[in-house]
Amino acid sequence: MTMQMVGVMQDVPNRAKRRARAEAAQASVALANAQQTVERLGVRQATAEAWIASFAVEQKLSLFKQLYSENQLLSRAVQARIAGGSGQTADSVLPRQEAALLAEQEDELLRNQAVARAGLRRWIGELAGQPLTGDWPQWLAAVDNYQHNLNRHPALLAFDPMTREAEAKVHQAIAEKTPDWSWGVDYLRRGREYGDMVNLSVSFDLPLFTSSRQDPKIAAERARLAQIEAQRQATLRLYNQELGTDLAEYQRLDRALIRLDKTLLPLAEEKVRLAMADYRSGSGELTAVIEARRQLVETRLRRIDVARDRSLSNARLHFAFGDTRP
Repeated sequence: MTMQMVGVMQDVPNRAKRRARAEAAQASVALANAQQTVERLGVRQATAEAWIASFAVEQKLSLFKQLYSENQLLSRAVQARIAGGSGQTADSVLPRQEAALLAEQEDELLRNQAVARAGLRRWIGELAGQPLTGDWPQWLAAVDNYQHNLNRHPALLAFDPMTREAEAKVHQAIAEKTPDWSWGVDYLRRGREYGDMVNLSVSFDLPLFTSSRQDPKIAAERARLAQIEAQRQATLRLYNQELGTDLAEYQRLDRALIRLDKTLLPLAEEKVRLAMADYRSGSGELTAVIEARRQLVETRLRRIDVARDRSLSNARLHFAFGDTRP
């Protein structure tokens, strides 16, 4: 016979399965939000590190104006001593050699400046071309505060929604043991010699052989849940170790910066003054003055490097263990 049929069918999962599916969907949304938060914190940290790197180069370049000025003063002092008959003519070469070496260092810094600005432009666009102002950025560096925030480390944020999602899948697997049902309604239009017909159908699942069908799936989902918890604990221990290491490094750099400001820089400056005084009095050599000035330049540049490294260490601690909530 010739027949036309139109109908509708609807599956009706059991209540436990519907609840588990809803829980899994909510956990999936929370996981996406956590991943977005991790990405946002990563961008903020990378931006801060790029700014610090650019600022360090700017600080070094600004130092060279003073270094060139001091070099010119040295050159005039040497020329004056030669003119007075108490200096050697060959001494006039040394200040010019020092100036040339300073120019080489400055050229390298100009290259580093272009590289650092390009790195900063990646994160903030054309604003990277503007002059950098202010001082080294600082964030709270308290051991208790960082330890309190350890569980909120960006790498741990995803574990809570992952755990909830895994638990929901366990519940969903268990719900497979409870039968689902479905219903359907069909309208059949048949030939003239036959009457039209309406079918109403109801069907039920029969969750038979659960030991070989549902139970292995339940065991697999529970194993996945246990694996996620084990990964969380391992990650927590890893970042607890990282916190101790990073905090020790930050404290070392902080002490090094204090030592440079209070001891090493003043001593290097004093050594230059004493060497210059000896040279002017005729009891010292110009090479001693040049060497003392070289050490002073290195100490000044090192001071900027240590300040940069301390700020970078501070940034890593803040964006990993600090209070970074919106």
